[in-house]
Amino acid sequence: MSTRVISAVPTAWIRPPTMPGPVRFSLFVLGVHLLTLLPVAVPGLSVAQAVSGFLILSFIPGYLLVSYVLDEFTLTGFLYAVGFSVAFSMFVGSAANLLYLGLNTAVLPFEQPTTSILYVWASAMLSILVWTLTDPNDTQTFRVRFPDYDVRVLALLASVPAFAVTGATFINRYAFNELTLFAIVCIALVPVAVYAFDKRGTYYPIAIAAVSSALLLQNTVIMTYLGRGDGLGEYEYANAALQNGFWIPAGTFGSMPRIVTLQSAYSLLTDTSLLWVFKLAHPILFVTVPLITYVIAARYFSKDIAFLSATLYIFLPRTYQIISRNTRTGGAIMFTALLLLAILDTDLPTRLRQLFVLTFFVGVLMSHYGVSTLVVFALVVAYVANVLAAYLLDNKRSSDLSFRNVALFGVLFVVWYEYMTDGVYDFLVGAFFGQISGSLFFTQESTAVRSVQLATESTGGAFGMPSGSYEVMFVGHLLLGVFTSIGISLVYLRYFGHGIPYLLDIQRWIDRNVFPGLSDDVLEDSNYVHLAVGMFLFFPLSFGPQILSAGRTFALVMVIVAPLPVLVLRSMRFERIGSKPALGLLVAFLLVTSGFVSAAATHDVSPQPTIDGERIVESGSTQERFAYYRESMSRNSIVASNFMLAHMPDGATIQRTQQGKFTGEFYTGDRRANIGFTALDNSAESASGYVYLSEPDTVSGTNTRGHLGFVFYTYDPLPSYTGSNTVYTTGHDRVHFNAN
Repeated sequence: MSTRVISAVPTAWIRPPTMPGPVRFSLFVLGVHLLTLLPVAVPGLSVAQAVSGFLILSFIPGYLLVSYVLDEFTLTGFLYAVGFSVAFSMFVGSAANLLYLGLNTAVLPFEQPTTSILYVWASAMLSILVWTLTDPNDTQTFRVRFPDYDVRVLALLASVPAFAVTGATFINRYAFNELTLFAIVCIALVPVAVYAFDKRGTYYPIAIAAVSSALLLQNTVIMTYLGRGDGLGEYEYANAALQNGFWIPAGTFGSMPRIVTLQSAYSLLTDTSLLWVFKLAHPILFVTVPLITYVIAARYFSKDIAFLSATLYIFLPRTYQIISRNTRTGGAIMFTALLLLAILDTDLPTRLRQLFVLTFFVGVLMSHYGVSTLVVFALVVAYVANVLAAYLLDNKRSSDLSFRNVALFGVLFVVWYEYMTDGVYDFLVGAFFGQISGSLFFTQESTAVRSVQLATESTGGAFGMPSGSYEVMFVGHLLLGVFTSIGISLVYLRYFGHGIPYLLDIQRWIDRNVFPGLSDDVLEDSNYVHLAVGMFLFFPLSFGPQILSAGRTFALVMVIVAPLPVLVLRSMRFERIGSKPALGLLVAFLLVTSGFVSAAATHDVSPQPTIDGERIVESGSTQERFAYYRESMSRNSIVASNFMLAHMPDGATIQRTQQGKFTGEFYTGDRRANIGFTALDNSAESASGYVYLSEPDTVSGTNTRGHLGFVFYTYDPLPSYTGSNTVYTTGHDRVHFNAN
């Protein structure tokens, strides 16, 4: 990669006679956006504002930086430009909000036209800086290096997401789902056709973008509201910032700038509703992640394996169904992918590489506290493995992941979550690291085993599979873990085989039978193999409901390990007909593990599990009961809540557990008691005051004291309260009172 020297100082501080092309393009976009702010009615002005606003937030700042430092604009440069622009926009919005809170100015940061002027000014200053620093004697031009594409092929690939969105629209308006199911099968065949006919891999990135856009957008465009999941909480915080014009960081969700400042900026600059930011802006940005997977894999594997890896990454429902609506997780995974890309990209100038590594790591911190915890843990594992490999093995390239970088990451992690957010650091240390340490191995208490027990009816678990398609997906997920384990083991065998002399026979066998498409860089480059194993350690966390979440863990891990199962599948070949059986096996794997073959046959893709509530109440385990009551409200608890609102004295404080059920939405009486709640005290059963024990408490026999996430709690045995006066009871729900 040809680069300019980033540290060189121009000899003459005068304006160059010719404005650089990237600066000219950036100023044009900024000018168009300013024109759209004028109070005039012009057809197409809203479209121009949406496009120009999206470019200002997602492309312009990074494009200016990349164009100044590098001489060529490639796919990798484009990905860096998008990542840096999103991080830059997040930083600018957060800085403006911080200044408002500190100076208490009269101008609100999140209102128009203030927000647009702020971002236009920031990009304009960056444009002027790049123009000024450009050496007038530099005769080199910034070249855009992309292949010559056939317009007909591009149009065909562009029709794929349009087809998927059309199918989603048919579901919404006409309850017609056959078109979408057929579209998904067609989407699965797109990478097969490109793989079979594109011998040079020219259209691989375009095909990845088309397939990713189709899968992500058909899942988001279909929604008319955010009804469940983390997206609803993210929407509430961003909407509050838009309503108030500023943002006060608080809690876990509310401390992440990716949720608040960036969502608000996209809504204001593009002049679209916040719901459409979730439906369009976030999925479009997440398309960069499978492209990054392709670029990383292409450095260490063949282009064919890299292409199939990116396809596998985006096609599994754990990625495109869950992450497409979860913007903080998707943003954190995007920055993690860019961080891994920058760490592994030895072609970048040193200072630009350091800038990208720092920027993207801070982007992870400011997007999601859980993902950042995993990333720090994986980087520490990779660093330790690198040090051991350098000490024990010969002819291994020294690690680019230095102790200084790892120490800096640790300091930033502690400073951000301890001092810049509200109580997040204690939550992370107390819950996340405790669960990580107890969940990486397959024991009876590990996260994977507990999740499988909760999710499978055959083991007597709380949740039966909601449909045949979801059961197929669950089995496919297990198979993917098996293939990935085999793949990473084989990569390490080759890595060790080229460093330990007495394993030459194993080395030759692997070279001949397993790795015809593996780059020689894996033999010497310690960075990739150790980063891959550092991330792969979290694969067991991706099996079910726990604090680190199946969807986000799976999508995070597969960014770098996606080539490994493909490597195993592609290595399966018959001598006479080559790799055709492997290709067929991969296609079948994509279709079957995604569950859409059975879905097309049964028309049943319901995500709601089958719950045997009666069995759980009568004989279920404590964990099953937590899972059951976490998502359900019994009629007894509703009646008990109505009783307390009708008959409790005003100002009464009632003790209850963490999972205790109380709702006032169904109360219709004239008198409504003003009551408050506090945590149930286990120290004395005869403590004065009121105690409310709801059905989840009495059925499970526990005093849930803390919520670790999803269906996991910390708890103590529930006191009997035999010496207390029973004010109210329905059998499972009780209200006790002690006068002393």
